[in-house]
Amino acid sequence: MKKTLSTLAVLAAIALPSLSFADEMDPAKMTCAEFTAMDAEGMMKATDAMHMAGPDAAMKMDDMMAEEAMKMTMTHCEGKPDMMAMDAMMMK
Repeated sequence: MKKTLSTLAVLAAIALPSLSFADEMDPAKMTCAEFTAMDAEGMMKATDAMHMAGPDAAMKMDDMMAEEAMKMTMTHCEGKPDMMAMDAMMMK
């Protein structure tokens, strides 16, 4: 329980300055820790930016696909804060 509270405190400290996706952030260099620290709107913007920077950029994502991609990125990022979020999004 103590470890969980400490982890949440650290994540909150990281999340405060980066709750939404910063326009100047390079989606290819965003870590899972940065991605999961964002609010839902920031995650959706980051997911879209990672998609546009990736190999599937020619394929337009609809809202349903973007939401699914965001959820899968969160799942693949779980327990891997140093992993690149874009790599997590591209995992099958």
